[in-house]
Amino acid sequence: MIRRHLLILLATLLPSLAAAYEASAVLEARAGSLPLLLTVPHDGNDFLGFHPSRTQGATVRDVGTRDLAERVADLLQQQTGRRPYLVIAKVSRKQVDMNRPESEAVESGELLPAYRAYHAQVAAYVAELREKFPGGALLIDVHGQSGEPNTTFRGTRAGLTASRLLGRFGPSALQGANSITGLLAARGYTVNPAPDAPDLREDPRYAGGYTVFAYGSHRPEGIDAIQLEFGRQHRASSRLAEDLAAALSGFMASHALIAR
Repeated sequence: MIRRHLLILLATLLPSLAAAYEASAVLEARAGSLPLLLTVPHDGNDFLGFHPSRTQGATVRDVGTRDLAERVADLLQQQTGRRPYLVIAKVSRKQVDMNRPESEAVESGELLPAYRAYHAQVAAYVAELREKFPGGALLIDVHGQSGEPNTTFRGTRAGLTASRLLGRFGPSALQGANSITGLLAARGYTVNPAPDAPDLREDPRYAGGYTVFAYGSHRPEGIDAIQLEFGRQHRASSRLAEDLAAALSGFMASHALIAR
C-alpha cells in the first residue's frame, strides 16, 4: 500500500519537476519596464541529455546574438532608465529550433517541453506588454546570418507582423529615415530592404520566421514584431550594440512608444 502511494505521488510530481527543469535549462527570462521584448532563439550552446541532433533544417548557432541583446538591454537602461524584456534560449539549436512551429522544432518528443517552455514565456511577456502598454509594444527577434555578412535584413512578412504599426504610421515606420533599419543605415550599416525601397517586400530568405508570425500584431493577441538578421561582419563590430540601442530608443520615441 505504501509503495502504491509512493508511485502515485511520483507520477504526480515528476511531470512538474521535469517541466521546471526544462524551463530553467533552456531559457533565460528577464522582465523589463520598456514596451520592448528582445527574443534570442538561436545562440544557445547547452544540450539536454543525450537526445540526437536535428537532421532537418538549419542547426547553425547565431553566434553573438545573445551578447548583442544583453548589451543592448544594458545600454537602453543607461539611456532611458528602463530595461527591455528579454527571452534568451540556452539550449542548442541542434536539439531545439525555437523559431519553427512545434511540428518542425524537434526530432525527439522528449524535447517538446523545452520548446513549449520557451514559447510559454514569450507568450506571457507579450500578454504582459499588451496589458501594460495599450499604446503599443514591440518584439524584436534577434538573429544572425552569414549569407551576406555585411547586410542586416528586416523580416516582417512584408509588413504583416507589424500591421498595427503600419496602420498608425504608414510604411515609413518600417522603412524610412525613422524606422529601425533606417536609423541603422544612417549609422553606416547596409540594410535590406533599403530605406528608400519602393515597397515592403523582403528577401524571402529572411522575411520573418515563426516567432514574429506567432506573436505579431496581425493577431488579436499579438504586438508589432520585427525579425532582424544581422550579418556576420555587423555582429563583429564593437559599435553594433550601441548603434542598435540608439536606433531602438530613437524609433520608440518617434513612434510614441516612449516619451521623447
